[in-house]
Amino acid sequence: MRPEQFLTFLKELLPAARTFAETGEKKYPFGLVIPRPSGEDRWHVIGQLSPTEKHDAPAPATTGTPTEGPPPPDTATGTAWLAATLTAAAHPEIATVTPWPTTPGLTIDYHNGAKTFVRAL
Repeated sequence: MRPEQFLTFLKELLPAARTFAETGEKKYPFGLVIPRPSGEDRWHVIGQLSPTEKHDAPAPATTGTPTEGPPPPDTATGTAWLAATLTAAAHPEIATVTPWPTTPGLTIDYHNGAKTFVRAL
């Protein structure tokens, strides 16, 4: 899943979220602002193609057993909340969602070998 597709998926999953383009953010090409009870979370999205992909070809949608889990509590930290939200969505292209151990962010691994890195701003 490429960054554009990931943002579309997140906007469908979280209708109140806004892309950086919608907010006027120009420093980062891909990102999302997610309103939460504790304030806004801002996430910069970076994609890594699978080893067999090329930028000039459409991204193949490879599905498998989705990662699954319970929905997040509203009181969870930004990274934990987003990781649990993605896990609970059980998208068939997402193989794993891994929070980073030392900085706010996470890595999403897809069944086709691609990755998305999501870091907090």
